[in-house]
Amino acid sequence: MRKRNVRVVVASEYPRTRDFLKEVVEGEEGGVIVGQAQDANKALALTRNLRPDAVIIDCYLPHTVGLDAIPLSRMGGLDTAQAIAAEIPNTQVILLRNLELKDLPEYSLGRDSVSSFSREKMGVNTPFKLHELFQDNTVSPNDLVFADIMVKPRVIPTQKGNTATDKVMLFGGLGVLSGWFLILTVFLAPVGIFVALAGGVTMLIGLAGRLIASSKSKSSS
Repeated sequence: MRKRNVRVVVASEYPRTRDFLKEVVEGEEGGVIVGQAQDANKALALTRNLRPDAVIIDCYLPHTVGLDAIPLSRMGGLDTAQAIAAEIPNTQVILLRNLELKDLPEYSLGRDSVSSFSREKMGVNTPFKLHELFQDNTVSPNDLVFADIMVKPRVIPTQKGNTATDKVMLFGGLGVLSGWFLILTVFLAPVGIFVALAGGVTMLIGLAGRLIASSKSKSSS
């Protein structure tokens, strides 16, 4: 059964953080970014106009951004989250507490990581998907959800096929070297030619196996 689409507005002062949140949201099935805000005023305006299913807010969101504007509070994210939760019904507000740039490692962006939302549930920090909030009877749309981001490197499984082909290529290379050594002895040249040819064929078989395994890996990713 296909999961419902979740229309999301993300709010953070920093473009890199907004890109990161966009990646996490769209990494979930049905996650769709419909707006991005760099300050509290923009977040409120977008939420009022777009009426998204969820708003994800950086707790360090400033009230305003610009050379002619002084941020009223570096914790404006909480004020914004509370205002949206109180004013706009049926929009789930998620306040993220650990989105400082220094807390986001370089591998947090791109295909080298796995990121997810998490929140404290029964005393345990538990990962969750956005659509699950709308299926959780303990969470109402007017509730403010305090959450964190969990980032960890993506574990890439080792390819067993490559290990086998590497061994085949190694034995083939040893066969070629042994064959050439026998050829140089002159007396065992016929045997050496046969061993070298067999080693060369073995290396070609190993190389073909590696190419096949590599193409399968690319097509599966």
